[in-house]
Amino acid sequence: MFDNLKPALDAAFERISKEFNEEGVTVLMPTYSPTQGRLLSEFNKVGGKAYIAGGKKDAPSFKNVTQYGLDFDTTPYINQFPAGMSEKITGVIPDELLQDKKVAVFAFITPPASWAKHIADRGLNTEVVASNEQNTRLFFENKGNLMHVLKEAGLGAYVIPTEVVSAYLSDKELRDVYNRVKNTDGKVVVQSCVENYEPTRFIDSEDEFVRRIKGSKVPFKVVRFIEGNEANLSYFVGNTRPADEGRGVTKCNLPAGIDLGDPASLALIEAHAAKAGIDASNVFTVTGRATLKVVGDSLLANEPGDSVGNNIGHVYDDNISRQITEIGDKLGKKLGLCGKVGHAGADLIIDRNGKIWINEINDRQQGPTDQMSADAESNGLPGLSRMAWFAHFADFSKEENVNLLAALRDNADAVHQKYMKAPGSFYIKAFATHDASYDDQIAALKDLPAGVYTVTQQKNGGWKWEHAGENAKQRPVDLASGSVTLKISSGSLQKGDLPHCGAELFRITGTASGANAPFVIENGVSCLNPVYREMLEQLYKDCFGEGYIEKNPNYRPAVETEPSSGPRVQLPPKNAHRP
Repeated sequence: MFDNLKPALDAAFERISKEFNEEGVTVLMPTYSPTQGRLLSEFNKVGGKAYIAGGKKDAPSFKNVTQYGLDFDTTPYINQFPAGMSEKITGVIPDELLQDKKVAVFAFITPPASWAKHIADRGLNTEVVASNEQNTRLFFENKGNLMHVLKEAGLGAYVIPTEVVSAYLSDKELRDVYNRVKNTDGKVVVQSCVENYEPTRFIDSEDEFVRRIKGSKVPFKVVRFIEGNEANLSYFVGNTRPADEGRGVTKCNLPAGIDLGDPASLALIEAHAAKAGIDASNVFTVTGRATLKVVGDSLLANEPGDSVGNNIGHVYDDNISRQITEIGDKLGKKLGLCGKVGHAGADLIIDRNGKIWINEINDRQQGPTDQMSADAESNGLPGLSRMAWFAHFADFSKEENVNLLAALRDNADAVHQKYMKAPGSFYIKAFATHDASYDDQIAALKDLPAGVYTVTQQKNGGWKWEHAGENAKQRPVDLASGSVTLKISSGSLQKGDLPHCGAELFRITGTASGANAPFVIENGVSCLNPVYREMLEQLYKDCFGEGYIEKNPNYRPAVETEPSSGPRVQLPPKNAHRP
């Protein structure tokens, strides 16, 4: 059955499209990040009807998906959910798509009140017949609950030394916490327990630590700073129990009235799911792979905690791979026992000794998950994204769907092992990196359309970007050749655009391995490959002019380093890494 998993999942995807059309169901994706809508593009290719709401007006992410945008780019606000913003996004959906219509809601990240509620609040008698939304992330992504969840999942060995603090503690108590948690360099990482209330902070001063905590209104997770390389782990969580009503398998929201900030609420959540018929006999997880991730690069990000991309095809050694397998299996099943269905993941850090530490649980689709799925599909494997779509939207009164679900469960480990070794791509996030004080002052100097680019090294050592066409052929990157092909996707630039500080402009994608990859490990720490740094510096200059990269408040010039052998190269400054 293993070899038939992908064809069977693809056939189920097409069946859902046909059934939705017959029932008059439209798929709607209200979102802050339209670039995560690849699956809607695939759905429309097989005859479905799907639409995106969000992003900037007249800047669609996919040619075959109609996108209703706003007058400004919503991407910088992802995860923040400013008051009224989600209502604005659902507010641009035309009445004719909602009035007395049936819709299925596809969410990349669910806002606190849910996209389905915002659609219902339009008052157009819209019937939501299926949805992938859940609110379980309000508990699992509360960083104060992390240690307890990991220990209950049997993953206590992966817990980073952590304490939770707030402004109610005395100065002395805060100083004691800092000194207990800090690493040998005096560094700690401070993250808000409340989702995205404040950015991640890296603090190496006792006085600064006290000042930050005392000046805030929310509790913080304080963890020891661990030097190493970062990784995003993605997995699919499901069960084999069909929903009592409607499409998909059984899933649960959080029980009413629980304390989201109390780790002990985990037992109540699991008991609530058990009442719905979810238990160890029907829960399963399919783990994908862990990427090689870079955070806070001083060229690509203007916040030290921002992720700037992933090498999805990175292959870890056996010792690390065994840990990845254990984490994906145990954490996925624990979330499954709590009623979770669909995408989930974890942020990992791998120290210089090859030991993995878990920094965060992500009860949602992660940034690299969908590209990881596309890579898997190109290698003949079932994609995590299509598994999640299937679990939420398939009709499990049909035997063929029930059988496929059981086959995914029975072949979960075999799929995971294939994922970890399969060829994969990379993506680099290109942000508007200028300081907020420059907003509305910096305009794009040229059009930069989506498509494949030939990037060629010049005689003077610089690089030249030339548009080769939207569908030009790409080849695996070989830096020694002096000419590579890279693709700009999930966005573009038009001359005169005034991007907002922190906006994701587009992504640069390709296929590479080893020293040809954009992200490499130097002295146990992941960083941007210095050759790619030169290419990207040139691209920023082409788009926004000389001096643009220096307008990044996070920017630090590269320092010249002597490698152990070979010619001198420009190595990037050490990145700020969060555990």
